[in-house]
Amino acid sequence: MEFLLNWHPAVTITLLCSFSLTVSYVGLRLVRRRFETDSLKENHEVGGFIFNAFGLIYAVLIAFVVYATWSEFNDSRLNIDREASELTDLYHMSKTFSPEMQSAVSAAILEYSKSVTEDEWQQMSSGRSSLRAEVNYRKLCDIYTTVDISKLTNEPVYRESLKHLNDLGEMRRARVFDSSSDVPGIIWGVLLFGAVMTVFYTFFFSTRKFLPQFFMTSGLAVLNSIILYMIYFLDKPFVGYNRVGFEAFKYVIELINS
Repeated sequence: MEFLLNWHPAVTITLLCSFSLTVSYVGLRLVRRRFETDSLKENHEVGGFIFNAFGLIYAVLIAFVVYATWSEFNDSRLNIDREASELTDLYHMSKTFSPEMQSAVSAAILEYSKSVTEDEWQQMSSGRSSLRAEVNYRKLCDIYTTVDISKLTNEPVYRESLKHLNDLGEMRRARVFDSSSDVPGIIWGVLLFGAVMTVFYTFFFSTRKFLPQFFMTSGLAVLNSIILYMIYFLDKPFVGYNRVGFEAFKYVIELINS
């Protein structure tokens, strides 16, 4: 279903709305052919009570899942900004070291940033990391772990740089993990079942005229479709047309090049 994310949201939502309207129309027509209007109205009182209870349970589940996926989506963007900030801090602090080490750190940060934007971002759409980015990150680590500390003129800055380097690794791992995390299949099953049942249930209510009921039923179907699409979109932050961008890494590249 990831192909839905590769299209412009307007196209995807239009397609989902069209599908929901078709299902609502066909479902209502079939039920009205099978059951008389009066026979459906006999069950309104009991059916309405059950429908309210069912809708409440489903609404609570939807609210929980939307909150969880939105939090993870927001954390993914925040981790990217923090990772780029760690690179920026390492670059600025490297200016207190010798020209040779400063040049090596700048080059390593630049190569790492390029490998993330040019290679790893595409890999993350499939939940994978980039070997090229991993190698460049290790090269940056090697600069700090193999340096002769006795020759450093500013040891406190070096120790602070090690802290930023460790934080950089943590943010990188978080970014890679976020690209492969998904809403569990059992939750998707319950969400889809609830969406179908809430719409299907409305087929067995009846109004005197067909058109008002069709509008009410199709409105619920369209809303369910859009909500499920939104959850799927938030659950895949590095996939599709509106995936999370790497503007923060572009800033690091531009900073070093300038």
